[in-house]
Amino acid sequence: MPIHDLTLSSPLGAHDCYALQLRNGFEMLRFESKLEAEYRAVLTEEAQRPTLIINAAAMLVWAGFAIFDFVRLDVSERWPLAPDIWLLLGTRWLVLGALILNMVPAFGRLIPLGWRALVIFMMLGFGACLTSVIYRLNGLQSIETMQIVIVMSGFLPIGLRFYGSLFASFSIVVFSVVLGVLALPPAINTEQMALVAVMLLAVPIAAIGGYLREYAHRRQFLLAALLAHQAQFDALTNLANRRLFERHANAALAHAARTDEAMTLAVIDIDHFKQFNDLNGHAAGDLALRAVADLIADSARRPMDMAARLGGEEFALLLFGTDLVRAQPLLETMRERIADLDVGGQRLTISIGATNARNEGLEALYRRADHLLYRSKEAGRNRLSTDLQPIPNAR
Repeated sequence: MPIHDLTLSSPLGAHDCYALQLRNGFEMLRFESKLEAEYRAVLTEEAQRPTLIINAAAMLVWAGFAIFDFVRLDVSERWPLAPDIWLLLGTRWLVLGALILNMVPAFGRLIPLGWRALVIFMMLGFGACLTSVIYRLNGLQSIETMQIVIVMSGFLPIGLRFYGSLFASFSIVVFSVVLGVLALPPAINTEQMALVAVMLLAVPIAAIGGYLREYAHRRQFLLAALLAHQAQFDALTNLANRRLFERHANAALAHAARTDEAMTLAVIDIDHFKQFNDLNGHAAGDLALRAVADLIADSARRPMDMAARLGGEEFALLLFGTDLVRAQPLLETMRERIADLDVGGQRLTISIGATNARNEGLEALYRRADHLLYRSKEAGRNRLSTDLQPIPNAR
């Protein structure tokens, strides 16, 4: 398995989807599909609290208008009410009911946040437009700025992504135009169109802020993911680092003790790596570490398995649900594959010490595996030593 190219990739590493996305950019506010799904889940989680706060504020304001309608419209003097007044009051209280319902946790669990935010925001916008038109028809002055505030508020953190906010805001503007043309006399509709013109100016202004906010949030998401990754994974090999390995191994040991599962720990060391590094240079040494790490990681295929770089040229492989009898041929195959590596015309070998977990802590388990590793080195290196009878012939 020759590896001739000693040129290392960029420090970020093309294998890291977060770094790759950050490098490629996301001007259209869209990630690669798997990463986009992860981002949306994070966005939904983070938007829960701000959405409730904004919903509560909208509910209080809307309730004030709904109650004030009875005074402004002088409902007792207008009885029986005309159909348009019934429509106005019904719309007011329907939207208020939706805002109240959106505060109920059970309703929130039933319908995804994005759909709830879109529907309720559009109900608010359509309700405000309808109210304004009916007030004009009845010769009453309405608060026109309410519609402008609503179309701009779609870009607040209410659970909508940028394009959803843009669609909803423009839909409200279009609804206002259509409603004015169909319901208002030409003289009154002129005032309505002047309001629409202001709304059309307000949407792009708010959209710029919305776009910049989401772009910054997406960038922050990628950077936070990169930092979390760097805190838990080795930068060179992309294997788990010692901290993550110890946390995972302790959890796996506890789980194995509860469920009576077998577990094997293998400690691996590259033979004569310092000499290899001195002879071929650090660039070749880094390439060799990556190549060995890839083959070790290839052996950690189950969800609870883990490959880790413990430091320098030392690695660990945790095989959950696997005893030594089944682990031994897998480890031998891994050793032989690494022995086949050709890094710039040089060969590498590894020594392995492997042992079964015995209802003990990680420190005791690691100490036994490390002792077996040194047995392999003392026996001539390029071999596997286990608690079972060691394999005497190593290639």
